[in-house]
Amino acid sequence: MNPERTRSLASFAVGAALIALGALFLLGALFQINVWGALWPFFIIVPGLLFFVGMVALGKPGAPLAVPGSIVTMVGLILFLQNLTGIWSTWAYAWALIFPTAVGVGVAIAGLWSDDARTVRVGSVMAGIGLAILLFFAFFFEVILNLNGLRNGVFGSILIPVAIIAAGVVFLIFALRPRR
Repeated sequence: MNPERTRSLASFAVGAALIALGALFLLGALFQINVWGALWPFFIIVPGLLFFVGMVALGKPGAPLAVPGSIVTMVGLILFLQNLTGIWSTWAYAWALIFPTAVGVGVAIAGLWSDDARTVRVGSVMAGIGLAILLFFAFFFEVILNLNGLRNGVFGSILIPVAIIAAGVVFLIFALRPRR
């Protein structure tokens, strides 16, 4: 892509983002909504996504940018969800979404971007380990310790048993799959 076209697209993107942000704040003022209180995590999410933009702009040599992009974006998404729900104590186990999960996802994306199957496998395994750690600690803190009181109500009476059944199905699938 030629530099003039890149500058033009960048200017367009910045202009559109400023208009959207201004419109959000205007609507917030008109309807008395604390837009900043809800959207501040996007000041973390957007820079994370910009790493991916850089990765795309640089082509294959930009593949390593997927790792910091994944980490920063994941931190922003966690903060966004915690801000929405007000359940900040989930940091007790949400850290597993950063390392190794987000790092693994970034490594896998870098492998996909650079056509390196081994890197994709390594990243996928890291992400899988991270999700297993997350599920273990989420189960421990939310089901056993009832950290946020989620064991009460519909979550505790329906979703927890369904999650336990799903975990059992996953274990059965792994146990019954043919060995190489």
